Formats: sequence, C-alpha cells, structure tokens
Amino acid sequence: MLQFRKMHCVIWQEMSFCSLAGRFSGGSVMFVHGQLTRNQGIDPRNLAFASIDLETTGLYPNKGSRVCEIGIVRMRGDGVVLDEYSTLVDPGIRIINDEYHGITNAVVKGAPTFQQIAGDVLAYLSNAIVVSHNLDYEDRFLTAEFGRLGINLRDIPGLCTLVMTRTQLDRYGYRLDDVANLITGEWPAASHSALGDARTLANMLAKVITQAPQRLSWRGPTPVALPPYPRTGVMAPRAAGLRKGTEGWLASLTARLPLMAQPPAPQPQGVTDYQAMLGHALADGRIVGEEAQQLALLAARAGLTQLTARQVHESFLANVRAKAEADGVVTTAELKELQRAARELAATHLIGDLEQAAAADRARRNGPLKGWRLLPVGDAPGVAEVMDFASTHGATVAANVIKTVRLVVADSPAGDDPRLQKATAAGITILSSGEAMQLLEKEVETAHAGLFANARGQELAEQLSAEQRQQALRQRPEWHEAWRPRELSTAEYRALFVDRYLDWDESRRTDHTTRVTLQPHSSASARQPHRAASKRTSGCAGALVVLASGAAVLTEAVRQLLA
Repeated sequence: MLQFRKMHCVIWQEMSFCSLAGRFSGGSVMFVHGQLTRNQGIDPRNLAFASIDLETTGLYPNKGSRVCEIGIVRMRGDGVVLDEYSTLVDPGIRIINDEYHGITNAVVKGAPTFQQIAGDVLAYLSNAIVVSHNLDYEDRFLTAEFGRLGINLRDIPGLCTLVMTRTQLDRYGYRLDDVANLITGEWPAASHSALGDARTLANMLAKVITQAPQRLSWRGPTPVALPPYPRTGVMAPRAAGLRKGTEGWLASLTARLPLMAQPPAPQPQGVTDYQAMLGHALADGRIVGEEAQQLALLAARAGLTQLTARQVHESFLANVRAKAEADGVVTTAELKELQRAARELAATHLIGDLEQAAAADRARRNGPLKGWRLLPVGDAPGVAEVMDFASTHGATVAANVIKTVRLVVADSPAGDDPRLQKATAAGITILSSGEAMQLLEKEVETAHAGLFANARGQELAEQLSAEQRQQALRQRPEWHEAWRPRELSTAEYRALFVDRYLDWDESRRTDHTTRVTLQPHSSASARQPHRAASKRTSGCAGALVVLASGAAVLTEAVRQLLA
C-alpha cells in the first residue's frame, strides 16, 4: 500500500504539471481569461489581483476530488500586498495523496467545510483579477465546490501565469517553482502549501509587471464584484514548510500564517491549548522541530493568523514575566529564562526594561574603566559629575587612600584634607574635576575604538559598498535573457504547447475553443505553426505521459473505492 501511495504521489505531480498544465485554457467555466501583453491596454500596476492556489485530494473534481486547502493573496500590480487569506478545508472524504502536500485527515480535523468558507473566498476574489499558475485547474475545482452550494459564477476576469510565462519567456520548463526562482531569484519558502504557492505566484507576478524588459498592459475584462454569501470567519490556517533558520521555529511558524488586514478572533479553547503546548515546549529553554510541528497543528485548530499569533505570544510572555516579578525580584536565572523565551517568541520588547537594567549593571561592572579606583575629595558639583561618569563606565569609588587608588579628584588641591597629603606622599595623581573628566573620556574613547580601529578602513568599506550598489542597479536581471524577442501568437502557442499534448492522447483531439486572446503576428511562423512541435512524440517522454495518464485514472478509481 505504501508503494502504491508513493507511485500515486509521483504520478500526481507529473500529471498536474505536464498534462493538465499543457492544456490551452480551453475548459474555463468560471473565468474569462485575459493576458498581460506588450501591446496597448490598461496599466496593470494599479489593478487589483487575487493570487490563488488550491491543494486538493485528487485531480478530478468530476470524480469526487475535493479542495482541502486554499490560499489567496490580494495585491496591486505594483507588488503592494493588500491582504491574505488561507485555511485548511475539511473535504469530507479520505485524503490519500498527503505525500504531495502534507495534508492528512488528522491535519484537517476541526477545519471548516467549503460551505463555511465560501463567503470569505468570494470576498477575497471579488473586484480583482484572479491569478493562478494553470488557472483551469482552480476553475474546475471552484466551479464544482461552489456548484454544490448552488452558486454559479461566470465571467470573472482571470490570468493564467502558466500561459503568460510561456508566451513571454523562452526557457526549458515552466513549473511555478522554477519560473518563480528564475524571475525573483528566490526558491519558494513553503512549496505545496496553498498560501506558500499563492505568495510565490504574487511575488513573481509583481516582478514581471514592474521589471519586465518591455512594458506590459492588461488586455481583458476588468474586475467585477462577486455576489455576497454569508461569512462565518471560521478558518484553520496551516503553517507549512517550517524551518528553524536564524530566527527560530516560532518566527518561521508565524511567518507562514496569513497576514490578514482584519483577522477573525481565534478559538478560545484553541488558544488555551496552544499556550499550554507553548509552555511545555519552552520548559527546557528551546523549541525543537517536533514541538514546532505540534504547535503549528494547534495554531491551525485555534485559527491563528500572523497578527493573532503575535498577540497570543505576547500575552503568554507577559503572564510569565508577571509570575517572575510576583516576589518583587527578578533573579538572574529568571531573567535568562525570560530572555530565551522572548527571543523564541519575537517579543524581546516586552522585557526590554529588565534587559536594560541588567545591561546597565553589567556596564558598571565591566565597562572600559574597569580596574580604575577613584578617590573623590570634596563635594563640589564637578567632582560628583566625574564620579557618576566613572562609575557608569565600570570604575569603583574609594573612601580613603589605599594602594589600588589610581586617581584622586579634587577641585581644591591646596586644601588641608589629609587624604590629599597622603595621596601626594604615595605618588597618586591628583587632578581637578575638569582634568579628570578629559582623562577618563579619552580612556573610554580609546577602549571603544578597539585594537583594530582604522578610519581609512571605514572609509574604504563605505566606498566599496556604494560601488556594489551601483553595479547591482546597472546589472541586467538574469530572467531578461529568457525574454522572447516578441510574445507568441495564438497559433505559435498552440503549436508549441497544445497540439503536442493532444497528440499524446487521441481522446483529447477535439476542437478546443479558447477564451484567451493572444495578439496575432504577420510573420511566417505565425501563419505556419512549427511542424516539429505538432508531430507525435515518441520514446521515453511520450511513454511517460501515456503511462501517467493511465495510472492516474487507475489511482483515481482506487481512491474512490477507499474513500
């Protein structure tokens, strides 16, 4: 059974990125496809886009596959993120393809059904151009899910970035992760999670719109308002792809949650359970990977978002601090525990005053004047000022002349104080308050400069940094090298990315009416599609797709029997 599930995972990936992605947007029901073109159109930088990604229990909604996670990022075309939304969805059937996206029936336990989130999804897609990498896939699942609720949506403007990148870029592959890495220079942080992929898509789209070698315009329908549906606010965001990194597990967990403009209140019992697990995880001073995964599961069940998670973390730390201060004294050991917890919780500002007091105490003991013992003579204001400065930087104050006294500060050296006579006899330096202050300030400055201080080195470092910044601004982005001399026409696109896939499967050799409008060209290649691209593919590549198609159908049938 395990081998079968692994095989299912591999085939699922191949089919989703090969056969399904290769279809030329011909099966759209909900969305009307537009495009980003080099020709005349609307400036997309001021338009609202809704980047969406779904994780599903299978490939075919018409055979019972359901949505088990959804992620949406609302943004302007210039890259400004307006809002985020993400939640697990209880599909109501057994999930057997968890090797691909990591979602099991245990993970979706307590998650809302699609009916419970339908109102929120409609609100986040409303008045925006809906964007996906293979938009037809999302179209089929959303049409099926909303159809079960009696909601029939039509004519929503959509953009398929798979079509967009194929049309504008000439490269060897167009999987989202690969294309996004080429354009943004970053690998996705949480691949195969709905919010992670929606963020990747949004970031890539913003780069294409704002940094393309040629200005792109929107050609297609403008955003429309979608019909309202009751909103429950129930959600279970998943923190996927956790990494300890340099900031710790909790920072990674929080970053993976949606950053919502108006997050709903979390579940009270869920918050209680989450904080209890948080205390258990921090009991030994550090959080390990297994504990982070457990916290992520409880965060989903509590319905935490980035904002509410930070509030829960701060509330937890405030309660722990109050416990430490209950006896009136925060010991060194308690402060260390609070500091470790504050770093994990990204809430060091809540114990800043305690750390400042401890730092001041350390500075007094270990400052640059450590080892200096000063003897003040008289109560003149200048003498008191010198003593305050010296003690702040680590010096100690003597009451009488002893062997360890290095300096006597007195504004009346000629006075008859016996300590002055004794200091003179012992060869101890006696200075006025003004002279003593100059000496001590110079000593502090020298200590802070360190052994390797070099003004010329600092100047060179700043100069080189400025040169590197200028070079980065002049450098041509790597992905511009893949920019096509001109965007593909409809005929060219079909020849390269549609006909060859239809040839692999004779059952698909039907007339597909596309709702995408690509700009025609008068070139010979536009009038006569590439012959080589339309030939039947033979060898390993063709065999793989045929095998994948048959195996996918078989595994879907077995899944239905097991569900």
